[in-house]
Amino acid sequence: MIVDIYGPYSRSIDDYDVVLHFSVHGGGLELLKEAKAHGKKIALWPNLWVRNPAEVPASLVDAHVNLADAVIFKSVSEEQHFRGRFSLPDEKARRVVLGADGAYLRPAPEHLFKSLYGIENYALWFGVIEPNKNQLAACHVLRDKGIPCVFVGRSREEAYFNACREAAGENALFLKGLPQKSEIVRAALREALFYVEVSHEPPGLSAIEAGLAGCRLLLSDSDWSREHFGERAVYANPNDEADIARAVDEVLALPSDQRMLVNELRRFCLPEAIDPLIEILEGVAR
Repeated sequence: MIVDIYGPYSRSIDDYDVVLHFSVHGGGLELLKEAKAHGKKIALWPNLWVRNPAEVPASLVDAHVNLADAVIFKSVSEEQHFRGRFSLPDEKARRVVLGADGAYLRPAPEHLFKSLYGIENYALWFGVIEPNKNQLAACHVLRDKGIPCVFVGRSREEAYFNACREAAGENALFLKGLPQKSEIVRAALREALFYVEVSHEPPGLSAIEAGLAGCRLLLSDSDWSREHFGERAVYANPNDEADIARAVDEVLALPSDQRMLVNELRRFCLPEAIDPLIEILEGVAR
């Protein structure tokens, strides 16, 4: 397949067979209407997990779906979540899997992260720091447990970020970012006591990457989490700090060798994991 990203250097719309559009938020609808007017097929990837339906008008989402020839979901749970809130004709629904880079399977230099940042026996969390991600609850629990946490990600709300810093204590580490797939990221994952992500939404690709690196996993309990990790992770109610504390004890009791988890997650590794998407695009283009 020849793929271009839409922008000032794109070719004429007549040179393309399919438009793959990410998101159902405002701003893209007019573009899709124009593509449809040119007779182009549309594959829609909503990438949407709604906690408060009022934040996303159903009429806007339905308008995107109506224009689409296929609507793509990364999991059964994501599709069911979407169906419970918006209209979705059965004949349009398609399923792919998340695609993770096999680089996370590669070893990293021993003690690299610990020696660079002077921290050990830590928990690790990758992601934007914001209320919906729920880092504050983890800060409370991990500080009480005496476990420093390394948070890697930028913040969206200064007040929430400051509350997390205060609650986490002086031993916690907040990093705005690390290079994806790099030795330092892989070292951070491999040297962590466990990976934690007890958000109010499904954890996502970061948890799969952590699992591929061999991390023990503590995740928010959800259909998405159990669909992807089964019995290979420890789950907690993100709204209950006592349950998160119970889960910390449970994840620390797991064997440090997570070889079976790693082997089960290999199905998400690229390039093979992209095959379902290619089949969808080829089918839509016919």
